[in-house]
Amino acid sequence: MGRAFREGVSKAKKITMKPKRRSWRPLADLQGLTTRTEAVASEMGPLVEVPAMVRIENDKWVFERISQETLMHLTHRLIIHESEGSRTLGATLDLETAMQVAQGMAITEGSVVLIEPLA
Repeated sequence: MGRAFREGVSKAKKITMKPKRRSWRPLADLQGLTTRTEAVASEMGPLVEVPAMVRIENDKWVFERISQETLMHLTHRLIIHESEGSRTLGATLDLETAMQVAQGMAITEGSVVLIEPLA
């Protein structure tokens, strides 16, 4: 049916359109995004660190803000040593949890984790 329709239209009545060439200018195309980002950044002001806690519940990561009271009860900091330097993984409420995390990192990643008491 499509072929019959195409062949039934006379050449004079067929619509022809030239394809429009689009010039790709990546920097100009991203200018609007850059402008919006800079405007939002100036409105927000300087970034500040927000203490956060990550828990795993039902195989999903849950991110929460930590209260000042919880921060006061943290007892041990976990530090991992890498070729670029040391990096803090986080802190725990007791030595037993810190040991479990350090053992897990040693077994799965083969990493050395320093447990530093917070006093």
